[in-house]
Amino acid sequence: MNLAPKVKLTRILPLSPSSPRDRKMFLSMSAMKLHIASILTSSHLEQPPDRQGLLYKKSNRTASYQPCWCELRGNLLFCREQPGDRAPFQLIVLEGCIVELQESSSEPHTFKICYPNDLPDQSYKMAAENQETMEDWVRALSTAGFEYLRALVAELEGQFHRLKSQQYSTEEARYKAIDLTLPSSKLAEQRRFCHMEFACLHQEFGKAVIRLRQQWQEGKGKQIPESESLIHFE
Repeated sequence: MNLAPKVKLTRILPLSPSSPRDRKMFLSMSAMKLHIASILTSSHLEQPPDRQGLLYKKSNRTASYQPCWCELRGNLLFCREQPGDRAPFQLIVLEGCIVELQESSSEPHTFKICYPNDLPDQSYKMAAENQETMEDWVRALSTAGFEYLRALVAELEGQFHRLKSQQYSTEEARYKAIDLTLPSSKLAEQRRFCHMEFACLHQEFGKAVIRLRQQWQEGKGKQIPESESLIHFE
């Protein structure tokens, strides 16, 4: 059962390579731009590790689990014989492996680190003291590599672009709705203004016309009623 996504973890490398195979693996680390002295120095930084605790690693020689103190710093896992040791006796570079659960009745709370692409014939079994600790370590190891972070960033960018496109669509629809309702409201306002303006003009000019007609009628001895309107509205 694979509890976690595939992440790139590397091989577990001895810090003092003796065999030609180990030396070759050490040299291959230069392509990954890793400096051993810098790695060892970073393991003694005052900043606390991302995760640390006691795990048990299965020995290839004795087929038994040996305790080791593990510290996770970024994409590097330092394994020491006990807390406080000056130098780790093993180093795990977290780029290129799959972490799988390997529980059984005889070996509870165990998981396996394997390399199907780089070293298919190699695997490492580790165990925790309880189920919760095992799951926490599997999750932490599986999400410490750069490939996982790269995939996470890509997913977050996709979500961001989708949300932005939805926001633009909503704003565009809202602006279109405003554009459709705005002319009718402006037209109604202009009509009300024109009607009021015409009524005022009619009243003012009507008074002047009535005065002129009164003067004309007085010259003939007639008078028009003041209340008579010159224009009748139906």
